[in-house]
Parts: sequence; C-alpha cells; structure tokens
Amino acid sequence: MKIHFLILLLLCIASSFALKAQSLFESSLSTPGSTNKAKYQLGGYVRSGIFGNDENILDKYAEGSLELDVEGNKYGNAYAEMRYRTSGTSDFTNSVWLREGYVNLYFGRFDFRIGQQIIVWGRADGFNPTNNLTPVNFIVFSPNEDDKRQSNFVAKGVYNFQPFTFEVDWVPFYRATELPLENATLPSSVYWDDAQLPDDTWKNSSIGLKLDFQGAKFDGSLSYFNGYHKTPSLGYSITTLGVEAFTQAYRVQVFGADYSTSAGSYGLRGEFAFTLPDNKTDSLFSTPCKQLEYTLGIDREWGNFSLIAQYVGKYVSDFDEDITLTNSMACTVNIWNRMLFSQTSQWNNSVSLRPSLNLLNQTLKCELLGLYNLNTEEWLCLPKITYNISDALSCCAGAQLYGGSNNTLFNFMGKVRNCGFIELKIDF
Repeated sequence: MKIHFLILLLLCIASSFALKAQSLFESSLSTPGSTNKAKYQLGGYVRSGIFGNDENILDKYAEGSLELDVEGNKYGNAYAEMRYRTSGTSDFTNSVWLREGYVNLYFGRFDFRIGQQIIVWGRADGFNPTNNLTPVNFIVFSPNEDDKRQSNFVAKGVYNFQPFTFEVDWVPFYRATELPLENATLPSSVYWDDAQLPDDTWKNSSIGLKLDFQGAKFDGSLSYFNGYHKTPSLGYSITTLGVEAFTQAYRVQVFGADYSTSAGSYGLRGEFAFTLPDNKTDSLFSTPCKQLEYTLGIDREWGNFSLIAQYVGKYVSDFDEDITLTNSMACTVNIWNRMLFSQTSQWNNSVSLRPSLNLLNQTLKCELLGLYNLNTEEWLCLPKITYNISDALSCCAGAQLYGGSNNTLFNFMGKVRNCGFIELKIDF
C-alpha cells in the first residue's frame, strides 16, 4: 500500500514541479537565437473514481498520468505517456504502463512514427468496422471511452502528396482485445487456460495500408488490413485435468472505405468493411464467416445541443444456423463465438444515438451514447454528466448499462458490468 501512495505523491510533485519551474527549463533548454520556446512540455492528470451497483463495488481506483512532449526540431519530435493505476480489480491492482511512446521523423514528403502508439481508423462515431489496428480493453472501468483503447508497437510511414496521403502501418507483435470472460458460465470441470497467441515472428506480423483524401468539402479513405484480428475467438481442449477453455487468434483480410461530408447544416459520414478470414469456419465457429459491415451517420448542431444518429449494419455471407453439436462444451463455445463476432444471424441491424448538451457557459456537459440492435434486442446506454469546477478540476458521474435477451453478449455484460460511477479529475 505504501508504494501506491508513493507513486501518486511523486506524480503530484511532478505536476507542481512542471507548473512552477517551467520558466527555468525554458531558459536553460531553449535553442540559442530562438524565441525562448521550451524543447519539452510536461502535463498529465490525477484522478480517482468508483464504479458500483446496488449490490457490489465493481471497481475503485486512483490513477495518475505523466505526458511528455519533446518538441525537437524540423526533423522530428517525440511523445510519451506513462500511467500508474491502483485499482480494486485484480487486473489493475498495482499497474504501471506506457500507454504511448513514439518518435516522429520528418523527411520532406515522408513522415515516420515508430513506437508504442494508438492508431484509430474510420470516420464513424464509436462503431468503426475499419478500425483494425487498435485492440480494446473491455475489462477496464473508465468514464472515458478512449481509455479502453490499447496501444501496440507500430512502425508507421506516411507519404504526403496533397490532397492525398498514403499510410503504411506494420505491426510486428499481436495484441488481443481484452474480454471480460472471467465470469462467463462454463460447464462443470472447465477452467480457463492461457491464451493461444501467435509467436513473435516475421510471418505473424500484420500490415495496414490506407489511402486518405482530405478536401474542402469531402474527406474519404480506402484501406486494407492483413493480419490477426484484434478480437480473439474461443476454443477448448480436453486434458487429463479436465477441459480447458482459451482464447485464440485468427488471421483476416479487411477491405475498407469511409467518408465524411456535409449537406447544408448536416454532417454526413459512412464507413464500410468487408472481412475475409483466412481459414474456413468450423463447427465451433472459432473462425467467423465472411461479413460486410457498414455504418451510416448524420449529425447536426443546434446552438449548445448536438446529435449524432447512425445506422450500424452487418451482412454475414455463408451463414449456417443449423450446426448440430452433441457435445455440451462444443455447443457453449459455438454460442459464445457467435456472440463475440455478432454473427448470431445473417443480417444484423442496429441504430445508435449520441445527443450532447452544454450548459452553464460550457461548464456543464450532458451526453449519452445509446445503441439498440433490432435483431437481437440488445441495447447499450452510457449516460454521463461532466462539470468543470475550474479550468483544471472536473467531476463526472454517469452509468454504463447493458441489456438483451438470453444468449446475447449484452445480456452477459449487463450481469457483470452494469453500474453507476463518479470520478474526480485534476489536469496539469
């Protein structure tokens, strides 16, 4: 426990040091003949919060972040963010990790970025079928949706030929999306084993390509991904100790496209992705079927009020609902894989809404993200209110609510993740 308070104390001291002594560093580290501009900047935050429902406290945490911007020169710069979190969950009891850390290099029309980074593809709001490079952590409790994104080591190169850019992303190491399956109901004598992930070899790396266009009235891109899908599947094997269940990776090719434009006061956006798995779908559904995903959205602002409405759809080709399995474990794994892939039916149709309202001179923000699946009757509701007490101090409160019929993913999520939360945060 002492180390927890020591690290948080060091973060607070660092924030005070960065604020009070900034002028000293500016003068000592500025380039001769320059305008006294500092070569680096420190920032970050300290926050604490609690997530709970009427029965249990699901998580309580204190977290600190230190961000370092190294401004460098015209040939490059760097960025790093280190986080420390002490939490009530076993996965984050005492965690220190580098969320992002990379170096940028600039050579004429060529830009390079190498290191631990988060790369988000797609122009839709929250539901991005082309976003194949960044895994997600569904275990972490946070009021910020961006906190669920996990970084990965990526070597990124961009060629600029305005209004186009061509991007190449090489991902040498696989990192899977974290799934909250520890509370999943499994048959008796079944236990969880370590994930079966690909070895760190050249042939197991992934690559992404994207051609992006940015115009005055229209933005769009074409993309291609070849590698291991960020969301793993489930498998099982029979051992002398019983039956072991585990997550496993599978390779896919994804062809994507997206756009954003406007029509009068309305913003229009769309995103499409065709996923082609490398392996044929088996009886356990451990490799998904080919699928076409699409998101179509419209947004508008009316003064302090804004609204984003989207249609989220999916078509699953070669879908076979009549797979007969006599083994109870095989049936369970098959059902779970269909839920994880959202391939419980050939057509999948959902609608999402994100209204937002700013009040009290932009100091109070009320927002909500809602999703409803017309086929499975699953739903998601994430309301949140944020109040800026001062420029640096804020408080937010809200809830995360999932629901759905039996044998649906959101029904399971609702049983283990439904809760309300409150958080205090100070930025520096």
